[in-house]
Amino acid sequence: MTSPLEIEKAVTDHLQKTVQFSTETKMLKKGKLILFCIKDFFCVFTLLCEEKKNKKIIYEIPYPYNFSIQDNKLVFDYTINTFCRVNRQLAKHINSLQLKKTAKLFNKKVSLTPL
Repeated sequence: MTSPLEIEKAVTDHLQKTVQFSTETKMLKKGKLILFCIKDFFCVFTLLCEEKKNKKIIYEIPYPYNFSIQDNKLVFDYTINTFCRVNRQLAKHINSLQLKKTAKLFNKKVSLTPL
């Protein structure tokens, strides 16, 4: 698990830049990153969205299970394998659940990419 200070330091390098939040298959948000903070169990990003006439958008994502920097991208990891770490039995049980509805970040990685 990474510390909030590591995440804060990495995100601070991208302030005042246009960034894009995306999963492997879908673009989630895009805009100029103007503020960042960690509040309770969420990472809170404030973006200026040019497509919406510079309207401020607050984008909150849960605190990740793991965090890494890959090719100038910040990757927030919400995958089951990262959550379970070495407990393969728990990961097997979670994957076998028949869920009707899941959160949009369930078992995914979100990347923050500067544009």
